[in-house]
Amino acid sequence: MASTTAATSASGSASGAGPSSLGSTIRSSSGGRSSMAEASTHRLSIGNRRLSQLPPKNNNALTSLLPLPQFDSDDIHAHAAAFTNEFNSYTQKTKAKITESSEQWDRETAELQEHDRALREDLKVATLQEAALAKALNREKEEAGNMSKTIQQLSARREEMRQMQASLESQVSLLRREVKAKREAKFAQKKALDEQILKNKPEVSCYESVLAMRIVGVQEDRIGFVFTRINEQDWDQEFTITIDVSQYDYSVSECAPSLSELPSLVRYLNDTRDLYGFLKRVRKGFKDLCRK
Repeated sequence: MASTTAATSASGSASGAGPSSLGSTIRSSSGGRSSMAEASTHRLSIGNRRLSQLPPKNNNALTSLLPLPQFDSDDIHAHAAAFTNEFNSYTQKTKAKITESSEQWDRETAELQEHDRALREDLKVATLQEAALAKALNREKEEAGNMSKTIQQLSARREEMRQMQASLESQVSLLRREVKAKREAKFAQKKALDEQILKNKPEVSCYESVLAMRIVGVQEDRIGFVFTRINEQDWDQEFTITIDVSQYDYSVSECAPSLSELPSLVRYLNDTRDLYGFLKRVRKGFKDLCRK
């Protein structure tokens, strides 16, 4: 009975230690089914070695001392069948788990590879975008530099224009003052001329009455004198002479009819500045011309 218990405990310990130790052996092995077969063979050899250590049947000394072992072969076969079934079930489960883990690893690896491929594509696109952005940034920096230079040039030009404007405004102000002064001078001159005309009017009337002459304005700086009552056959016939007073020395621009002594008369006028005597001599010249 003790031997049966020892055998049972030996087989039980073998069956109890089998799944855990064999599981670790299977997990640490990479051979799959061949590793499981090697583990089974190893366990069977251990059982045979333990059975061989039992005392032999023919040992009379021990036989006389120890009770004879009694083996129940059906019980051993039942335990062996149970162990085999448990071992096969564990093997199937482990194989299924390994297969599932392998398939999951393959899926995850494929997903990671796809993710890596997508990341590489994104990295390539990002690299191209970065290069384009760097090129655009350099172009914008260059444009900004050009714009800065242009702004500086325009600022300098604006400052020059402001200075020119200030200078022109100063010149305009000066010209306005000059124009105003000239206008005032012209106005004063006109006023003086008007006053002089009023003063000269009696004298002019006397000239016209005594000399039978009238004064006409031909154009600027030219004065015309028209004589009548010279020709005894036609008292209304007009004799004209136009004096140019634009220069210091007077000159005659027109004389009708022409007088041969006109150059000497003009010379007399410039030497003496005697306009009254000059006109008297001109009238006498016209009268002498009619008598001829």
